[in-house]
Amino acid sequence: MVKITRQKITLFLLVVFVFLMVQASLPQKVHAQSSVYVASLDQNIDPGAEDFVVSSINDATSSGIHNFILILNTNGGSGANMENIISAISNYEANGNNNFTTLVAPSSAHAFSAGAYIAESSSSIFMVPGTVIGSATPIVSGIPTGEENTTLTKDINAFTQYMTALTGSHGRNATNAALMVTHGVSYDCQTVPSCSARQKGVVDQVLPANSTQQALTIMHAGDATIHYPGTRSVFLSIISDPNLDSILFLAGVFAILADLYHPTIIFTVVGAAAIALALLGLGVFGAPIVSIILMMIGAIFIFLELKTHHGVSAIAGVIIFIVGFLLIFSLPSSTPAPSSAPSGSGTFIQIGVLTYTILGIVGGGGVLGSIYLYRVRETLMHRPPAQNPKAIIGKIGRLTSDLKAGGVATANIGAEDFTVSGSMDLPSGTRVRVKDIEGLRLTVEKVDS
Repeated sequence: MVKITRQKITLFLLVVFVFLMVQASLPQKVHAQSSVYVASLDQNIDPGAEDFVVSSINDATSSGIHNFILILNTNGGSGANMENIISAISNYEANGNNNFTTLVAPSSAHAFSAGAYIAESSSSIFMVPGTVIGSATPIVSGIPTGEENTTLTKDINAFTQYMTALTGSHGRNATNAALMVTHGVSYDCQTVPSCSARQKGVVDQVLPANSTQQALTIMHAGDATIHYPGTRSVFLSIISDPNLDSILFLAGVFAILADLYHPTIIFTVVGAAAIALALLGLGVFGAPIVSIILMMIGAIFIFLELKTHHGVSAIAGVIIFIVGFLLIFSLPSSTPAPSSAPSGSGTFIQIGVLTYTILGIVGGGGVLGSIYLYRVRETLMHRPPAQNPKAIIGKIGRLTSDLKAGGVATANIGAEDFTVSGSMDLPSGTRVRVKDIEGLRLTVEKVDS
């Protein structure tokens, strides 16, 4: 029977963690077989979406494919990631590939917020009945006190010009497209003859299709392979979610702290891995450095609970951590974006119900965790020693080496070897009794036969 030890479990967890990290970092190479490259993006615009679209465009370019169709369905997302996707589309079109098409499909799909900019950066935009495009007003963050109106106007004007340039350069109605930014207007496409987006000139064509595959067939791409995000892109999307990162970070801190109270090497390894993943995710997301520093300071205060032991330090740490977490959504992203894009304080990410729910759980969990650790320490302090060193006094054993008076020797007592001393010379093998214990040394005497 194989004996399962803590070391084996720890080694297994480390191997699994390394495998996942290596697997996620492997380059994605998709081999296109058609004259049209089709990629389907059905998610928020985040680092994973950027990785997928950019790597797909690079693959199409290296494969010599001059027609690209991006099937799009998104609520929007990160402005910086959006701008990098647009930059990749622009580069693709500039290299003689003047046929990058965004297809908003299937029915009920939408290209909102950052998705509207991505669509308008395409040489062609096709929609199917039952889809919507628009609502592209940026969320302004990091506004200095007293400059709210000025900064808000400046950012909206910048993104309006950005949208106008994207739309006008492809022959669509820039005025109506600008309304998507300034007034958050959305244009639907209910049916082929009744398509507001087409009538307003913000898209090029509405296709009489009931499904994505039917739309691709109409576009002469019915036989093309549809590519979806791979392992790396999915990993980046998951790990770059600041809500998940906050949970991983704080859970890792409390796991290590709990392990210090009653050691299990597994909790320390899992906790360290969780913190590492959280920091990786925050870096990929582009969290402001101030936010990460505050979250680290919060973690330090939580660890100071080992010294204070009253829960106050841990609770203060959780509060500092939450402040740092909130700043992720209110400060400009640190993710690099093209210099031509109006990046900076404008973004498309805001705090939602999920974030507030997580903050409540994190705050409540932090308080309860602090109380729990305090109770654990109090219990451990009042628990009697698991082993009383004095209990060995009176036990009998045998010398395993010669003992000189006033010197030291070894003796086997209770199936264990101890360092012993005595007041008389005794040869190896003599039966002895423990008289006293001084530090780590036993004082013994000869047992009369």
